[in-house]
Amino acid sequence: MKLFSKDNDYNLILEKILDSKYFSSNSKSLLLSMVYKIENFYTDYQKVKNINKTKEEFLEKIIDTIKKYCDNIKLVEPDSKDAKILKDNNVLALTNERERSILSYPTEIALLYAISDVLPKYFYIPENFILKNSFQNMLVNGYNQNNVEVLSDFNGWSWDINVKLKNNLMDNLIYQNLVIMFGINFMDDWMECSSIQKNPMQEVKKEFLGTKYFDILCKYLYNNSNEKEKKRIDKIIERKKIEYDKISNKSEFFNEITAKKLTYLKQLEKIDILLNDKEKLMKKYISVNLKLDERKKFKTVNSYRKTLELKREEYLKQINFLGNLMKPVNFINYKKELEDSIKFSEYQNPDEINENLQIEFVKALERVIDFIEDSEEIIDYIYKLRYYKNLYINENTKISDIKSINIDRLLKKLILKGCNREKPVIRKIVSNLDINCEIIKTILDTKIIDLQEIKFEVIVKDKNLLVKVYEEEVYEKEFEVEYENSKKDILIKQNKMFKLFV
Repeated sequence: MKLFSKDNDYNLILEKILDSKYFSSNSKSLLLSMVYKIENFYTDYQKVKNINKTKEEFLEKIIDTIKKYCDNIKLVEPDSKDAKILKDNNVLALTNERERSILSYPTEIALLYAISDVLPKYFYIPENFILKNSFQNMLVNGYNQNNVEVLSDFNGWSWDINVKLKNNLMDNLIYQNLVIMFGINFMDDWMECSSIQKNPMQEVKKEFLGTKYFDILCKYLYNNSNEKEKKRIDKIIERKKIEYDKISNKSEFFNEITAKKLTYLKQLEKIDILLNDKEKLMKKYISVNLKLDERKKFKTVNSYRKTLELKREEYLKQINFLGNLMKPVNFINYKKELEDSIKFSEYQNPDEINENLQIEFVKALERVIDFIEDSEEIIDYIYKLRYYKNLYINENTKISDIKSINIDRLLKKLILKGCNREKPVIRKIVSNLDINCEIIKTILDTKIIDLQEIKFEVIVKDKNLLVKVYEEEVYEKEFEVEYENSKKDILIKQNKMFKLFV
């Protein structure tokens, strides 16, 4: 049942929940202030990121988390002894999901981070994926930072990315890749996905097929695993290397598979004889128990039967697996899986990994943009690209600063699609396509929240065009573009303001 309906007073709802909580008055005041600010800043956050998650949905999740998963909040001042653990971990807050407790700096941003973190998150990833734990940690961190963004990067009138408040820029960037590619609802559903019937990771791999994105992502996850996790992964990789060496000799490998299958079939036959003959089962049960220590003995013949049935299931699985592995397509896929598992552990410069990951992301995104025709989708992806190019890959570098990523070629495609439609959605300024794209691209390089409010005017100045940009009637910026063409090639009147989107 939803907490909210239209025109709800979010603070009033939260106050009622806080009445039943044993939080300090400071904690309660800060929570109310946090909700108030989210309510005021969310519209800008939603517009800039171009997401379809409503303010009601966002606040409902936050307040519901406070209600169900927060029982204790301890606020600590930055210069206090209690804050040492936060400084040592370089985080705004620490949470204990089991105890439903929060240790946090006394700010709305820190509390929002803590509330996002204390919420149980699943992000179903198959058990056989070696990097499961590292992938899970990256997604959880990305989810938390994505939530905090509404307060850290927005203040009710402007958008300014606060790099200092992001504890892992690449985790955040990868999470935003997935939000841009699949949508916020996909990521929220994945966060709550504990069922093996769904496999969102498989959808991600499928969408990035034909690029190296997922392979490079695995390298990133391996590099960012802690030492203990790395040792665990390395042991698995060693076993896979041995397996890979085996399958390099195909005939020997198939002979070994055939031998294993025969062994399992014999074991299966023995179990079936016992399960179908009560007298033999009883005799075997007694003889097995005689050889076991008291602590390991089977209490009843039924408990021994269940053990045999489980073994039978396992043998069947192994027989099916080996049988499928002998099929050419499955053999090739298995060999590639082993190759990929070995490959991602090979050393590569972390900066190269981060940059190459985004190069591959842009390749995948370009395929999506190539098929866009709908006018609303054109505008949607202009917003997404504007947001993406302003994200940071490290403390000093934005996506737009890295030439190899070349995000502008995608923006140019969208501008051409928007200008050249039968009913244009973007105003064409000059007839020269390259110059037209350059002007519009520079106009769009702005922190104006609502791009629909952009207005501009063009003035011929010697061999240049002077372009002035406004947010509605308020001056924003101006720039010049070289222009040696005839004035007749200018498609709009000079010294007159026009809306960019028509």
